[in-house]
Amino acid sequence: MFVVTIDQRRSRSSADRVPALLDALGGVPVAAAFERTAGDEVQGLLDDPAAVRAALLVALRDGEWHCGVGVGDVDDESVASGTRAGRGAAYIAARSAVDAAKGLPGSVAIRVADDPGSQDERTSATAWAADCEAVWALVAPLVLGRTEAQWRVVDAVDRSPTQVAAAEELGIAPASVTGALRLSRIREERAAYPALDRLLAGAHAAALADRSGEHPAAAARGTGRTDRERGESGR
Repeated sequence: MFVVTIDQRRSRSSADRVPALLDALGGVPVAAAFERTAGDEVQGLLDDPAAVRAALLVALRDGEWHCGVGVGDVDDESVASGTRAGRGAAYIAARSAVDAAKGLPGSVAIRVADDPGSQDERTSATAWAADCEAVWALVAPLVLGRTEAQWRVVDAVDRSPTQVAAAEELGIAPASVTGALRLSRIREERAAYPALDRLLAGAHAAALADRSGEHPAAAARGTGRTDRERGESGR
């Protein structure tokens, strides 16, 4: 399982952004819904790497959050009782992750609570998590640096059948749409989605390898689905 903990930046000097974030996260598939857990903090329980990615992208787009992902087990009551009452290794890892995220430029950290200590460091849970975090360090600045004008173009293209239709909706030239997409680097961002999903799946598989007996790389290949395979829009 994956626990995502999201903590507001500069909360003491800023307005409460939690209600708006919870609304924005409403479309993300979860095992237990995102909810306010303490003051300016939001937490959710997820069981799919692609959903974790979607949640992090929502928070990054807003630009006012530190994001931590904890990978591992949770107790049997976590789904039924909600994340506020949840317990387990993934929750501990998520706390460590969100604290670590506060010191990272991209504000995204991935942590595992119980690494089985694979003899092959390339397949250890910690290694998978570190690789996933490294890709997020490349992706997050693309999201954080996107302007509102570029987002308007990206959103219009996502909901339009063609870029020409998006240009007509926005009242701008098709060449302006093409230029905004290029500057937004949305294609580069989305090209990284499959890698993010596979690496997070690999961290989860490696963390549970001591019980499942499955090689983590095999589990990652089976779990890290692309947007096309899931029928997602990639937004």
